Order: sequence, then C-alpha cells, then structure tokens
Amino acid sequence: MKIDLHCHTKQIKSGDGSGRNVTKELFCRKIFDADVKIVAITNHNSFDKEQFCDFKDAVSENCQLWPGVEIDIKQYNHSRWHLIVIANPDNVETFSNSVNKLFSGENLETCTHTIKEVYDCLNKCDVIYIAHFHKKPAISEEDRQDLFNIVNDSSRVFDETSDNRTLGVFANYGYNVMIGSDVKDWNQYELSTFADLRLPIANFQQFCMLAKRDETIINTLLNKRETYNLIASPHKSVKIPITIYQDVNIIFGQKGTGKSEILSSLYNQMLSNGMNCKKYIGSEKDDDFKALLKTQDMDRDLSKIEANGCDEELKRIFEWNDTNPTMFQSYINWYSTKDNSKNKSRMKITDSTALVVDNPQRYTLYSSDRKSIKQLIKTLKSINCELYLDDNDISRLNKSISKIEQNNYKLLLRDIIDIKSTEITNYSLEKIKNIADRNSDTVSKPSSTGFREFANNRLSLLRDINVIKKVLAKPEYNERTILGTIEEKGTIYINKKYRFLCKDSKTAEFSVGITKLNKIVDLINEIANEFESSSISTKINELVLLCNEENIVSLKSFLGLSKQIVTESNEEYLPSNGEKGILLLQRTLSEDADAYFLDEPELGMGNSFIDTNIRPIISSLAKQHKTIVVATHNANIAVRTLPYLSIFRTHQNGEYNTYIGNPFNDKLKNISDETDVKSWTKESLHTLERGKEAFYERKSIYETSGE
Repeated sequence: MKIDLHCHTKQIKSGDGSGRNVTKELFCRKIFDADVKIVAITNHNSFDKEQFCDFKDAVSENCQLWPGVEIDIKQYNHSRWHLIVIANPDNVETFSNSVNKLFSGENLETCTHTIKEVYDCLNKCDVIYIAHFHKKPAISEEDRQDLFNIVNDSSRVFDETSDNRTLGVFANYGYNVMIGSDVKDWNQYELSTFADLRLPIANFQQFCMLAKRDETIINTLLNKRETYNLIASPHKSVKIPITIYQDVNIIFGQKGTGKSEILSSLYNQMLSNGMNCKKYIGSEKDDDFKALLKTQDMDRDLSKIEANGCDEELKRIFEWNDTNPTMFQSYINWYSTKDNSKNKSRMKITDSTALVVDNPQRYTLYSSDRKSIKQLIKTLKSINCELYLDDNDISRLNKSISKIEQNNYKLLLRDIIDIKSTEITNYSLEKIKNIADRNSDTVSKPSSTGFREFANNRLSLLRDINVIKKVLAKPEYNERTILGTIEEKGTIYINKKYRFLCKDSKTAEFSVGITKLNKIVDLINEIANEFESSSISTKINELVLLCNEENIVSLKSFLGLSKQIVTESNEEYLPSNGEKGILLLQRTLSEDADAYFLDEPELGMGNSFIDTNIRPIISSLAKQHKTIVVATHNANIAVRTLPYLSIFRTHQNGEYNTYIGNPFNDKLKNISDETDVKSWTKESLHTLERGKEAFYERKSIYETSGE
C-alpha cells in the first residue's frame, strides 16, 4: 500500500519552484497513475483548507487525503530544520484554524518556530510528527531527543530519510523511518519514491495504532490474509503447530537449530495439500545448476530443424540389392542355339524384349496423397464438427472430402493398372521363354540388356542417399529461454541446441555412441561418392550392420541435444559459483507458483544484490498473495521484507526453543511458554547482524545526504 506523507501542492517559498503548483485535474490523474492510497498535503508554513477539501472530494474513491504542514524549526542556536506535522483528517477544521494561528502575521519565507510552540498549537489535532533525518535541512541529535521528550509518545514521531537505501538501513534497526515524494514537479510525480505500508490500513486511527504496535489492530490487519495451519518439524521426533501466512514468512536463528528441516517439512505439507510449490536451496546450487543443463526435458524432435527422419529412405537402403546387366554370354548362347529348333524359331515371341516399366509421372504423388487423405478423414472423424458448422456446412464438407478421396482413388487405380499390366506382361513373356527353352535345345533371346534396370537401381540408391545427406546438413536450431540477469552481463539465457552430427558435436549430445554415428555418416558419404563402384554392396552391408547394432531406423539418432548458458549476444558464458545461485534463484522466483520455499538464498550473493534485486521480488510476490517461506541469516531478507510471521529458533543449555512473532508488534513469543517474550528487533539485530556495532559500521557506509 503506497503512501506519501510529504507532498506539496503549492509554491509557498521562493525555493519551492512553480512545479509544485498543481491543478485538481492533474493532481487526480497523477495520484491515480502512481497508485498512491494515502497522501498528506504538507505545504511549507501554511494549510489551504479550501484546496484540501476540493482535492479530497476529487480523489475520495481511490485515495485518502490527510491534512498537514511542513514547518521550519529552529531551537536555541542550532541549525534550522524541517518538521512535518500531519493531523487526523476528522480534525481538519481545528487543524486549519491552528495552523493559521501559528503563522498569523508571520513572513512565511523566513519564519521559524520551536518544537514546543508547534506542539502546543497543533498537538490537540491528533497529529504525528515527521522530522527531516539525514536529509537536508536535517534535525540534530539533540533536537531529536527534544522532539521525543516534548511529544512524549515515540509512536507519533517518525524520521524522514533522503532515499530508500538510508531508509532501509535505519529500518533494519528499529527506527520509525518514513519517506515521501517531496514532489517538486507534478508532471513527474509518479516517478517519485514512496513509502510502502506492509499492512493496508483503512484510516488515520489505524495508522497510529499500527505505529503504536497495538496487538489487536495488528492481528486484525494480519488476519486479512489467508493462512495455512501446518506442522513444522525441526527433527522427525518434534512436531510444532505453525500458522503461516499467504505472505512473507521468515525462519531465522542460530545455526544447527533445524531451520532447513522446518522449511522442508512445510514444503512437503504444502505439496501434499495440492499446492504448486517451488523450492530453492542455496547450498545445493551447484548440483541444481548441473541438473539445469541436462537434456532430459528435450525431445529429439526433428520438426525443430524442419527435417524428417528419412525412415522410408533408410528402409529402402537397408533392403537394397544390386542388379547386374545381362551377361554378353547370354546373347552368344541365344545366337548359337537359335536354329536348333525349327518349331521354336516359328515362335517369334521368344525373340521379344520386355516392355519398359516406367512409373507414371504422377503415381508417386497420388500414392502420397492417398495416405494424407486417409489421415484427414480419420482426424475429421475425431472432431465434433457440429460445434463449429451447421448441418449444411457439414454436408458440403463431407461431400467435398468424399469427392477428393474418390477422384484420388480413380487416378491412382489407373496408374496401378498401367504399372501392373506391364509387370504381368513381362512376367508372362519370361515364363513362355523358359517353357520353350526347356522343351528345345535352345536359349531364348534375353528380354533386356539389364542396363536400364541396373542404372535405375543405382540411381535410386543415390537419390535416397542424397536425401539423407541433405537432411543431415540442415542448420542447427537454437531455442533460448531467459534464466535471469547478471550485473554487467545483462540478460542470461538457457540455450537449447538441436543439431545433426557435425565436427563440433560432443558425445553427450547423443543416445548412440558418437564413434559409431561418425562411421555411419562416413559410409553414407562413401556410398554417395562410389555408387558406380562394384563394391557398393559391401558398403551397404557394412551400413546395415552398424545401424542394426544400434537399432537405427531413423535420423533421430543423429540429432544432438545440448544446453548452454549464453549472453544476449549468444556467446557462451560460464557463471561463477555466486552467479549460479543468482540465476537459479531468479528462475525459481520467476516461475508461477502458489508458494515459494527458499533455504539460505543469500549464499554466495552480496548484500547489495540481495537488497536491490531479490528482496523486491519477494515483496512483489507477497503483494500478489503468494506464500513465501525463507530460512535465512540475511538481515535484508529477514527484516526489510517485514514478514507477517517470523519463526525464531534458539539452542541454549541443550534446550531448543521456538518463538513466533512479527515486526509489527516487535514481539517473539515462546510457543511453549507465553511468559517468555523476546523483542523481535533485538533478536533480529543480535542474530542477523551481530548487534548494533555492526549496524553503526554499516550506517556509516550507507549514509547519504539529501536535499
């Protein structure tokens, strides 16, 4: 829930700039574009009640508007700083009168007030105070203590930082920090930085109760989210009832207290409940990354490279037998015996030559179409055409398909008759010659020289071989899917490579040994180059033997499968150990699921990356009502995600204890002893960051100045 508790709508002081002036129409549009749900109007040293009421009515359906003012404070001889005061909108009339009284007769450009003056005048309006903190002009530490002492209610005092980075550091350690747009140009308002309230509130009173860590209101707000009652098991003999939220749930504590086991037990229960769950284990990233590059999820799908398996071509090659031309001696025998029988000499048919068997030009086409037509009819029968066509359309469709089938059959039958009649004629001729030869001391004239059949048989073999070679020469196909992003490397992809056997192929790409595959391809090339050779049959026999050994009946066996990690420019990239974790975690969180379970996701990653890349994704998933369970030692994850549930595990004097709580009431309660209550903030500081010493060391690094 985005809120903006530092918003200007008017140029009051000369340094404000005209970009702070905004019309009602622009205000409404920009608030809607930015999707901000609470806005406090906090102009310098003034409050325009008429504008406030006008704007409030205009945005009432989408956004709450709270009245406020930004005041110049000067205590004693200290430097001047800014204090924002925001009032309960129910008290807008009183607040308007009080602000007018405070600044009556003052020069709004130069006037200053003390904290006590502001408190005495405005506190009756039920207000909260937000001081510039590490943001120019910033409150001093001495004045900050005065502010707390005068207000006497720390839940009503907030610190405003200059940027999200500084806010994050101080938020990690219990500071009530806030950030607002401090808008300077309304045309750019939606690009501003806004605070994001983890628990959506309905009004100003709920906001104050939440800031006060009121347990009743916190539980009410928390319970708006769906929950799951599960059993956490840090050890197989230990069963702990746990209610997790459809939001961020954190498991933290000392090493060796069963955090990973708890996470795993919750994961298994959610899976058994039928939930779609994704899991990432930081310590197993090496094995997971290796598994990611395995090809079990890839099919040897020849359509990927627009190829067929050449099953028919291979079958014909395996069954191929050479035919020899008619020996010249057969003609000599005919000529030398042709006058031995006068009766036979009168049978001129014995001198006839065979008819040439030529398949009609379109026979192959008709035959192929016949198979396709039958498949089409079978497919259409499986479709309920009544869902898409009326009776007339169905009738016309059936008639058209029937007509295609009948005409194809007629044309195919005509060609088959032509072919078979020629074959029968030649068969009969050979039989007559054989009978005549047996009954006379003669040899009939050969029906054919045999060269035509010999040449056609060899050319048919060559055609099949060339088809196979052409398919094997098909270019590779690459299929990229986004894996994640790495700083300075950009988007990283998993590339699925499909390619036929080539000089760069690796053994792991194939289910058949690459040595045998290379031998088979070499034989295919030799057959193509030596198809006129007398030893061609020997080559064919070697080819058949090798293919039979590996049961190769299709070119699928020659399609190599592999995966690579590549960059945007398609260059192969070998991620470091830490980068493997980054990519796997990004991939896990990008997959659609009901719940995500992350075990020490920070392993091998820098704090900066966790905070700027991973934490926002976790928070975004929570807003989508996803369940996220994280076992972690990282403060940016355990603290800055503001989990709905924190599970804290301890081990002391041989005793294990489990505490549950959340950052909103700053409590962690021992599930076995309700009187044993720890501070969520203190335990987070101690367990995740080694106490405030580490915090102050980090603070000095991250602290930045702001305007």
